[in-house]
Amino acid sequence: MNSLLEGRCARFVIVSVGVIPWMFGCSRPAQTAPTPPPPPAFEYLDTWGSHGDGPGQFDKPIAMASDGESIIYIADAATGFVHKFSPSGEPRLSFQDDRTNLRPADISVDAGAAIYVADGRRGTVAIFFSDGMRHRELRTGAVAAVRESLHIAVDPYGTIFVTARHPFGVRKFSPGLRSIGSWGGAASKDAAVDNPSALTVGPDGLVYISESAQPQIKVYDAAGTPQRTLSTPGDAADAQLTGVAVNNKLVFAVSATHPSVYLWALDGSFRMTQDLSTWVPGAASTIVRKIVVTPAGELLLLDTAAARVFRFRLHL
Repeated sequence: MNSLLEGRCARFVIVSVGVIPWMFGCSRPAQTAPTPPPPPAFEYLDTWGSHGDGPGQFDKPIAMASDGESIIYIADAATGFVHKFSPSGEPRLSFQDDRTNLRPADISVDAGAAIYVADGRRGTVAIFFSDGMRHRELRTGAVAAVRESLHIAVDPYGTIFVTARHPFGVRKFSPGLRSIGSWGGAASKDAAVDNPSALTVGPDGLVYISESAQPQIKVYDAAGTPQRTLSTPGDAADAQLTGVAVNNKLVFAVSATHPSVYLWALDGSFRMTQDLSTWVPGAASTIVRKIVVTPAGELLLLDTAAARVFRFRLHL
């Protein structure tokens, strides 16, 4: 005797033929998990830094750099300390110059993790091994009136670039600390470099300089030949760029007049503006801000007034 039992919603059907039963499962539409939204271009991670005048603390942080291992270096103009941190703010090393009363104006790190600190008091560049031991000193020729405006950068080959207010211009030194070129100064036929606010050398070997009076970044080759000018969009015509960073895809700049970061492609085409005022204070104030972009794909912003570092993961 055969019997057929069917459920109305057909979850399953049992068919009994003689003494051999079959059970058929009920088919359902496949369930697809919803696609999560893409992460923001700048994903906020954390904030770190404490005020003070001791090791690992900030009194008047003035400059920031990073190395190939994403270690962060911050120089303090008030205490003379040079600090090393992990990207998340864990202290690694703090040291002061054991030979002079250093007043840092800028900081850079070369491919071998040697540390270069521009001295706003003496107009020199003190060079330290990665452990903080003094190695040697570069005499830049900067006169007293421009020394506190010194900015420095080191390319992958150890060539040192130094700039300061007019009439200093940009001066280039070999790894052996010999003067090997200059441009933008009083004796130069090139356009003057008037009041630089940031200097960096990109992975492409080009030199990027922002100036306080113009919302632009001027790009030169290593010999000082102008390559292009990067301008902020029309709605940021009042931007005062005080920090510049470059990776293998993009150029980044941060403004003193608003906590925003501007991005360009390496060919000079403008890409986007990222407003960071949700996390970074001072939207109504003029504050010197510095940035670095690490090989690990993070952007760190130093707010010199708040003495704090804000860290973001980039999804670009």
